[in-house]
Amino acid sequence: MKLFKFTLLAIGLGGSLVHSQGYSSECTDMSLIDSWLIGTCPTDDGTGEITSSVYLPNKIENSEGTLKWKIDGSYWSSCDDCELVDSGSTLQCYCDGTYASEDGTTTLNLETYIANYDGHLLSNLTGAITSIPTNSSYAVPTNFDVELELSSENNTCSVLGAYLTLNDPTDCYYLNLGVEYTWACGTSVDNEGWEIVGFAAEDCSGDAVATYTPSNVNTCLTFSTGVQAFSITPLWNAD
Repeated sequence: MKLFKFTLLAIGLGGSLVHSQGYSSECTDMSLIDSWLIGTCPTDDGTGEITSSVYLPNKIENSEGTLKWKIDGSYWSSCDDCELVDSGSTLQCYCDGTYASEDGTTTLNLETYIANYDGHLLSNLTGAITSIPTNSSYAVPTNFDVELELSSENNTCSVLGAYLTLNDPTDCYYLNLGVEYTWACGTSVDNEGWEIVGFAAEDCSGDAVATYTPSNVNTCLTFSTGVQAFSITPLWNAD
């Protein structure tokens, strides 16, 4: 899966929470969509259930043809035909090897570091879970792609210069074109649950210049200062 697709037309430039690992025995509707592990899990009091998701490329790598746990591992860039097996507890992919190892099918037990915490699928790869997020009012998207239509000229989006297709949560995304440029206005399309914040600095420092959410989809935003980079954050139940 390619996380960022860019089309350029013309630019004028406290305490830990303990939970047994074993979500597959209690969660339902397990699926893998665009590298998101999705499932509906019961809350601890048994009175409800929550649908949530975990973004696996942030937690798994392809190490010489073998899936392994690693922060920001980005296994998707060298693996294909990924699917869930064993009732959703195991990730199976066909991954590229190296000169020392052949390409082949590899599996990883997801329940080693992912569990149901009061209805939320969460990873404890970086340490014990100490708090449970609030249940979001946004549903897990059926389509994770969101498109930004941008212009480098202040023209109320009447003439567009570029299209960015995004589906990867990231603290800061800057498209390095090799030349200096800024975006002057833009609109979002097919946004089912992302918050996309534009910044004047390419490292996303400073104040936010513009914010896209599902509430202003298909609305042209004119930026008070030129935008260079974006943070991309899921608003639904996501880890």
